[in-house]
Amino acid sequence: MEQNNSALWSNLAATLQQDLPVTSELLSLLERERKALEQRDYSEFEQILNPKKQLLLQLEQHATLRQQLLQQAGFTDESTTLTQARAQAPHVAESWQELSTLWSSCQQMNDVNERIAKRTRMVVGQILDAIRGQNNQPRLYTSKGDSQTSAASRSITSA
Repeated sequence: MEQNNSALWSNLAATLQQDLPVTSELLSLLERERKALEQRDYSEFEQILNPKKQLLLQLEQHATLRQQLLQQAGFTDESTTLTQARAQAPHVAESWQELSTLWSSCQQMNDVNERIAKRTRMVVGQILDAIRGQNNQPRLYTSKGDSQTSAASRSITSA
């Protein structure tokens, strides 16, 4: 089994090392996205979308590969695997931890961007309501969490 783990650690190390620069690039794109959203630079925002999708696809493929490798080696949970990696392949554990930190940063930046986008949608909606003369209408929430004015509320049959 040690021989199998040697191949496992080698394969894991390869995917982790490939994902480090990709994840760093994703974080950079997310930071650019934040600036574009804050400045309402939608042309810049659109230029970011395609590369971001490609990076996410690549990361997803590697995550699937890692999951398959771990399952084939008999590992069932991440904490056990990480414990084994620390004992048998510290370089893998270090890369894994570094990548985990980057992923966490990406998640935080994505959450910030999502809040900015939601706020922008709300402000634009309020402006459109004001233009339409509907700015005094109370706002209700749909089952999906979106807001709507009472003038646009559902009929009793869709309740």
